[in-house]
Amino acid sequence: MPAAVVAVAAALAAPPLASGEGRPGYGGEVIGTLLGEPATLDPVMARSHAEIAVTGLLFDTLYVVGPDGAVRPHLAAALPELTDQRVRIALRPGLTFHDGTALTAVDVLATLARIRTSQAAGWLLASVADLAVDGDDVIVTLATPRKDLARLLATPWTAITPRGLAPKRDAPVGSGPFRLVARRADRLELAPWEHHSAGRPYVDRLTLRWFTGASDEAQLYETGGASWSLRGATRFAGASPKHPTAELESPATVLVFVGFGQAHADVLGNRDFRAALDAALARSGLVTVGTGERAVPAGDPVPVDLGGPALAAAAADPRLDVAGAALTRAAAAVPALGRARIGSLTLEILVADSRPDDREVAARVVRALDKLGARATITAVSAAELARRVAAGACDLYVGQATIELAAPALIYAQAFALAGDRATADKLVTGAIAGARMRETFAARLPVLPLLHRAVRVHHRADLRGAWFDGSARLGVADLFVWPPR
Repeated sequence: MPAAVVAVAAALAAPPLASGEGRPGYGGEVIGTLLGEPATLDPVMARSHAEIAVTGLLFDTLYVVGPDGAVRPHLAAALPELTDQRVRIALRPGLTFHDGTALTAVDVLATLARIRTSQAAGWLLASVADLAVDGDDVIVTLATPRKDLARLLATPWTAITPRGLAPKRDAPVGSGPFRLVARRADRLELAPWEHHSAGRPYVDRLTLRWFTGASDEAQLYETGGASWSLRGATRFAGASPKHPTAELESPATVLVFVGFGQAHADVLGNRDFRAALDAALARSGLVTVGTGERAVPAGDPVPVDLGGPALAAAAADPRLDVAGAALTRAAAAVPALGRARIGSLTLEILVADSRPDDREVAARVVRALDKLGARATITAVSAAELARRVAAGACDLYVGQATIELAAPALIYAQAFALAGDRATADKLVTGAIAGARMRETFAARLPVLPLLHRAVRVHHRADLRGAWFDGSARLGVADLFVWPPR
């Protein structure tokens, strides 16, 4: 992780208590919010900020990244031992899942084996040639040496599940700091896991909510119904929350992008059409999306906060000459994009109804398509329905969201291709078959997704809620929260 992001993460790590206040105590109910409804609680399939946030509470990884950006053992007993290209990973003794069963090397092996074969996250382990169990240890054989294996195994997609199986939707079993008690239409209710390997969380109950109305979350926080808000401290101008409030903001490492389906495969699969849409977008206006958190317009998946290229001023506004030239090339291959026929083309843009900001983003995509002569409609669906239709290709365009968990450009480009379902290219980026300047060239040549912006996450929280901090991927350290003084 770049030093600048480490500094941001460390600076946001709120000290637990002021001098003389004593030690935090257990207890209290905390009601917090998510940036939308999680479509899945399966770590392998997690994409959005909400899904990453929840799976990080229910499941554990072999390693974790601390507030200072350093990788530390978590389920693993120590950092990986590398001999030639064989890596030995020893587990901490006495690990258990929420149902009381032992967490063993067999579970780790099965989990990593499932990840390797998955379309969504298999690119992470593209350098792994073989997996085996040796007593209580897991042996990873690498096809190519990797000094960053522990960092890869700290990503939320590699969280360990019993026998490596996908968790049940309403009854997931993990080993994380919290366990799921109930799932309702607009919330998840969690309880602390008493036997968590890193110690029991302080709070007695944690409720995580999501909303379809743009101002509903801020209203709940303003009136005292929530312990923190990710969408503003107040609903009404000039109002103030009913309780003292503190504020933190993460690095801008949440990617908002346009993804492509297959409902009009000839149109959407055409790279020149994607380039035309890319050039027609007014990205400069995206700085106003959200509720005041930092939003950085982007044309590249690598965030500026992680050393990525800043969007050139000329590329921030529509480049209609570039868009027109690209559309002409596209029309030569796809007659439906010709000047006489494109007006009959209507594309559907899917958004998650629990991420109100995405509708505003989609409206800007509609305007870009209008500049090209095409029409578009916006359809808001549940997070689960969005994920289902995207996976099936049963859509035209969609507004997607992903957290950037790895700072290396090759891995970020790999993640972008994986989001588009291109596992083969993602693997080549991870293994170094595509490297150097070719990484950005390959992305520009394919445009698997269209990056729109990298956004930060801003949390307003009650002043008596302590221990809040963000890591470099904009994840809030929920497991460290406690109420002081206890109420």
